[in-house]
Amino acid sequence: MADKGIKRFDELNIARLSLISVQERIPADYRDWSVELEDGDRRYRVTCQALPEYGVPHGIDTDISAALVNLYIDQGSPADGAVTCTPYQLLQMAGLDTSGRYYASLDESLKRLTTTTYFISEGWRDHPRGRWTNVNFRYIDRIEFTSGEAEKLDASSVLRITLPQEISRSVRAGYIKSLDLSFMQTLKRPPTRALYRLLDAQRRDPENPDAVAMAYQVGLMEWAEACKIVTDRPSMAQRTLDAAHEELIEKGFLKNVEYLGRGKKKLLQYTFGEAFIPPDPALLQELADLGVTQTRALQLVREHGEQTVDDAVVRCKAILAAGYKPRSKPAFFVDVLKNPGKYQLPEGVSEPRKGTSKAQQAKLRPSGQPSLFEAPLRASEEEVDADALLRGEPREKQVEEVMRTLTFLLRNDLKLQELDTLRLALDEGLEDPLEIKAWAIKGISGGQKSTVVRDLRTRLAVKMQALRDQPPTPRH
Repeated sequence: MADKGIKRFDELNIARLSLISVQERIPADYRDWSVELEDGDRRYRVTCQALPEYGVPHGIDTDISAALVNLYIDQGSPADGAVTCTPYQLLQMAGLDTSGRYYASLDESLKRLTTTTYFISEGWRDHPRGRWTNVNFRYIDRIEFTSGEAEKLDASSVLRITLPQEISRSVRAGYIKSLDLSFMQTLKRPPTRALYRLLDAQRRDPENPDAVAMAYQVGLMEWAEACKIVTDRPSMAQRTLDAAHEELIEKGFLKNVEYLGRGKKKLLQYTFGEAFIPPDPALLQELADLGVTQTRALQLVREHGEQTVDDAVVRCKAILAAGYKPRSKPAFFVDVLKNPGKYQLPEGVSEPRKGTSKAQQAKLRPSGQPSLFEAPLRASEEEVDADALLRGEPREKQVEEVMRTLTFLLRNDLKLQELDTLRLALDEGLEDPLEIKAWAIKGISGGQKSTVVRDLRTRLAVKMQALRDQPPTPRH
């Protein structure tokens, strides 16, 4: 069975084109590749050109690239394609170790993704217009970061990474598929994770992503080329793939893998496990009716489960039909989903029952009588519990969590250097992480964001001046 943790997303072009080699290690001179592949009657070409000192993207680059797309979605998919985060947050989203040993690997990965250029001919799907296009881009269009040492990424850095418009536009247009990132992170080696990501995309019809096949057949050498495996020997290609196949079968993603035929004409026949089935399109449409974007709808369904979201849809529609007029329907729905006890149901409408079908739920009609609603709580019990748990965590973890929250809330208001100063103030103990988080959230939720930003700048300036004025600690 798939892990029941948080589910995430993949931009479908990136996943299908396999821009990152599934190999964990690459030859020293592997600095470019070009493949020409078929998809039905359509032929397309993908070319990759990298700098000699870094080589083509491979290994953990698949984890970092997937994490960047999900951080971008989590931060509201801004039009400028920018993602603001700390290295810790990026490693955490990627499911990689955050204790220190991966910071150098992250630095190398970001350099590869920033300096490698892709050229795609008739292979990039412009889904809203229903056509195949030619594009060229770098996976990371621009990167800025603060650092204690010149040009060296470290644990205290703050990153601002800009995705290319080709990727950010496609994500905003909803050309994404669900990616069970929590499952992907249980896979031991980068090649297995990369193969999982590619297979999960190839089983979908690129022109109708909701259509998911339970079997997929491909030529072994064509597949090796698609995976960017450097060999012209079928036996070597099979050996490179077999370890990943074994793990994917063991985990239930694949039910079976068969090799058919011999030599360079050998075929691979994949059969997928039944546990990995995408969400119900009908439920996604119901969420669209409430104004929830496709990207956000998929995220909510994967995070909370179809039944819980289904129940929230019924509850939300009943409350709206009774006359309640929220300022934002999508935001109201999310609040109902996360805090079902916060609002009273109208008279005559019963609580949604677990396991109730959509057809049965549709019969639950709200009465025409308006009802009074409870005033929004100052903080949900879930939030209070989370803060209480965080208070018991080590200070380093408190700082990372507060930086995640404040970076998301203030990323468009504070310069990168100001975010770095905030991080330094928290690291040096000049501010209590949870106190400053509560203060900022209270001001922002009260419509005083500009005041919070102004006061925060003043507050940090005073604290940092006090730090500079401190006499140096004597050495013994």
